[in-house]
Amino acid sequence: MKIYHVPCLRDNYSYLIVDKSTKEGAVVDPVEPQKVLEAANSHWVNLKLVLTTHHHGDHAGGNEKIKQLVPGIKVYGSLIDNVIGCTDKVENGDKESLGADIYILCLHTPCHTKGHISYYVTGKEEEQPAVFTGDTLEKVGCKSPVEALRELRKLKDNWKG
Repeated sequence: MKIYHVPCLRDNYSYLIVDKSTKEGAVVDPVEPQKVLEAANSHWVNLKLVLTTHHHGDHAGGNEKIKQLVPGIKVYGSLIDNVIGCTDKVENGDKESLGADIYILCLHTPCHTKGHISYYVTGKEEEQPAVFTGDTLEKVGCKSPVEALRELRKLKDNWKG
């Protein structure tokens, strides 16, 4: 598994996740699709999935455009967060795969928005896992900091790390 950071807007990132053996890729929060596609093309990656953390424009704002640019791409988003362009709704505990070696666990992290999803991504056994949290830790959200920490502590039952 290889992860590329794609700078977007003034202070944001999208992330390109690549299965090294198949060159299939997923992108987290493709707010600027053209930049994401440039990164994918420069690494010979065939984009298959979009992983959207939440519905705000600085994360989901590029979903419709990337669907136009990459026909057939699947756009994942929360079952309850009304993510623009979403083709596949996910909830806590859902599992997806990418290529031959990447597995994605969806974690409901309702701290910034009620439907916020974080993605725990694993590759081959010897590779370090990664978690993409979007704005989970953003201090402005739908829950108080104490409530948010309670929700995050519940995730330990899903954690394999």
